[in-house]
Amino acid sequence: MKNIIRLLVLICSVAVILTSCSKDESSTTATSAAGTGSGTTASGTVSGIDNLTGTFNLSYLQQEPSGGCISNSTAVADVAAHLPIGSLAFKKQIIITSSTTYTNSIQYYSDASCATITGYTSVLYKDFLVGDSLSGLTAGSSPTKPTTAKKVSYTKQSFAINCNTDACTTLFNSLYTASSLSTLGYTQGTELLVTNTGSEVNIWETGTLSGSSKAYLFTGTSAESTYPDNWTSNTSVYWQE
Repeated sequence: MKNIIRLLVLICSVAVILTSCSKDESSTTATSAAGTGSGTTASGTVSGIDNLTGTFNLSYLQQEPSGGCISNSTAVADVAAHLPIGSLAFKKQIIITSSTTYTNSIQYYSDASCATITGYTSVLYKDFLVGDSLSGLTAGSSPTKPTTAKKVSYTKQSFAINCNTDACTTLFNSLYTASSLSTLGYTQGTELLVTNTGSEVNIWETGTLSGSSKAYLFTGTSAESTYPDNWTSNTSVYWQE
C-alpha cells in the first residue's frame, strides 16, 4: 500500500500544478506522443550512487512483473480512481535520462500485458545532485532496506501528460479540472508539456536484495528543504530488469 500512496502523491502533485497554472504562467508545447512521451528515454549515469542508470520499475507487494507492468488486481483496484476506466494495468517508473536529469512517470494501459497505452503522466526533473551520505538508517523489512543512503537534491523542470482515449481524457478532466486543461491547450492524443518550477530534497540509495541479483532503488519521502533522516512507511522500492 505504501508504494501506491507514493503513486497517488505523484498524480495529485501534477493535479495541483495544473490547477495553479495558466498560459501566462507556464510555457507549454504540444507534440504528438504515441508512446510514453517526453523524458522517458533512459540515457547516462548519475555519479555518486552506484548503478544509478537506466529505468527502474515500481515494486508493488514485492512483485516484479515483466517490464514493470503492474496488472495485479489488488494494485489496480487500489488506484482505480486515479486510472482511466477500464484500465487493467499501469507502470510507475523512475527513468534516468542523463547524469543530472530523471523522470518519474506513470503510464496507463487497457490490457493486462501493457501492450496498449491509453495515456501517461510524467514529471521531469533536472539539476540532480548527489550529496552527503547518511548511515545508521533503519533497515526494516518487506523488503529490508539499506542502512546507508545519499542525500539528493533536484529541481522540477516540466510535466508531460497525454491521453489517447476518451476514458483517459475523462480521467484527466476530473483530476485536473477541464478548465485548467483547456486553458493550457490540451488536446486528446497530443502530449502537453508544461514548464514546472520548484526544488526538492530526498534520500536515495541503490542496492540488492537477498536472493536476487537485480539492482534496486530505494527513495525516501521528498521535501522542499529538509532532508529525511531515515526511511519511512512511504519509502518506495524500484527494481531493474
